[in-house]
Amino acid sequence: MAINPYGGYGLPRQVSYLTNLRTQMEDLGRQLGTNLKSDTYGGLGSERVLDLSLKQQLSELGVYKQTIQIANLRLDTLDKTSERLEAIRSEGKQAADRNNFELFGNGRTSSQSAAEISLREFMAHLNTDVGGRYLFSGKSADTLPVQSLDYILAGDGNYAGLKTVIDEYNQADLGPLDNGRMTTSRTGSQVTLAEDGTHPFGFKIDSIASGASNVTVSQTAGPPASLDVDFTGQPEPGQAIRVFLTLPDGSQSELTLGVAGGEDDPDITFQRGATPDDTAQFFKDALDTALSVAAGSELKAASSIRAGEAFFDTAPKSPVPPGYQPMARVVPSAGPPVDFSTATSLRDGTGDTVSWYTGDNSTGDPRKDSYARVDENLSVNYGARANEDGYRTVVQSLAVLVAADFSAGQPQNDKFYQEMAQRVNDGLTPPGAEASGIRQNHMEFASVQRTVKDTEGRHRVAEGTAKAMIDGIEGINKEEVSMQLLTLRNTLEISYQATSITLNMSLSKYL
Repeated sequence: MAINPYGGYGLPRQVSYLTNLRTQMEDLGRQLGTNLKSDTYGGLGSERVLDLSLKQQLSELGVYKQTIQIANLRLDTLDKTSERLEAIRSEGKQAADRNNFELFGNGRTSSQSAAEISLREFMAHLNTDVGGRYLFSGKSADTLPVQSLDYILAGDGNYAGLKTVIDEYNQADLGPLDNGRMTTSRTGSQVTLAEDGTHPFGFKIDSIASGASNVTVSQTAGPPASLDVDFTGQPEPGQAIRVFLTLPDGSQSELTLGVAGGEDDPDITFQRGATPDDTAQFFKDALDTALSVAAGSELKAASSIRAGEAFFDTAPKSPVPPGYQPMARVVPSAGPPVDFSTATSLRDGTGDTVSWYTGDNSTGDPRKDSYARVDENLSVNYGARANEDGYRTVVQSLAVLVAADFSAGQPQNDKFYQEMAQRVNDGLTPPGAEASGIRQNHMEFASVQRTVKDTEGRHRVAEGTAKAMIDGIEGINKEEVSMQLLTLRNTLEISYQATSITLNMSLSKYL
């Protein structure tokens, strides 16, 4: 018979039992300390697969949550920026008041000063960045989208600024006689008005309407177009002849020439001469005056607007319009000296003209330049470019007004200012009753922001549900474990006492 070194029978089995109780007690203590059923997934039994799947879901939700935080920050910035840009647009409209011609000693008007302040702030907002990412640069998020206003206006030795481009267009449109590239002549009783050639500059003859007796009018379509006014006799006082001309920006100018002596004569009148030939000469003189006044005001304003369009409208065209030239510049006549007043064509000016917008300018929807994947099957787009029409028209309109020359040495200053202010105001006003381009973009950003926030809410619910299920699988019921631990402790104490008595028992004591 084997002798038990512990002095009794079956003690190894008792020790094993005590060791097992001790292990259980330590495990329950660990559970209370960590709030976890097991240190390993194997200890979770059949629920370990579900637990791993839920943790994978939580990990994915964490990635989406981080993406949403970044997107929300950018969208919040776009939201606040858009609100201010729209407010500046409205302020710019108020500044462009055609009835507020107040010329300061420096040759600038009060409206120009107000417009420049608004423009500088507008451009600063277009250069907004969030964490080093420019919001209005499209895909080129690390590139400053808009150049400085001073550089845009004046350029440098290598690149022409807006003022240079406007001056070239103004010279080409007004022509060497400052009459809109028109020619006038008289042969006997007939006066002829004609375009000075086939080119895209100056006035373009649209039509003529005569309300004068003893006057015959005719028109040649061209190009170049012309019209004839023949005084077959003497017209009556108060009667008028109206000439309609198309301006470079597509608008129309009406020259009304009245026979002097009427009750409500127009601004420009002509006298009846002793003969129809003399009357024709008076009419030609009045026509020359009307052309000069209109050229120095309406035409010059329209020319400046067209120059601004060529300078600022840099967004890619799809399809490309026939004859389109990027950043079209005037080709001067052969010099020296360089002469733009007799120019007949345009050229691509991208190589030597300031690029006011330097961000991404590829084809395609600007919104797709920035996107965020906020769910397994949901991505949102919120890109923007400073040269989109909504932003560009504001920059263009204000910049053209700021660059205009209303100095005392310029003829027709008051009328030129009124025409400029009206066109700038029109450029800052959305067509019809529609929202402005800025407001439309803002609504798109707001819609994306709402989608992101709704998705964030769904993720929050899903995250809470997954965490609750994981806690149910991995976690413990503290009250239950505490009761088990207390019971086990009591059992272990009793077992220790019993074991102690057994170890102290000998055969002599037993007998």
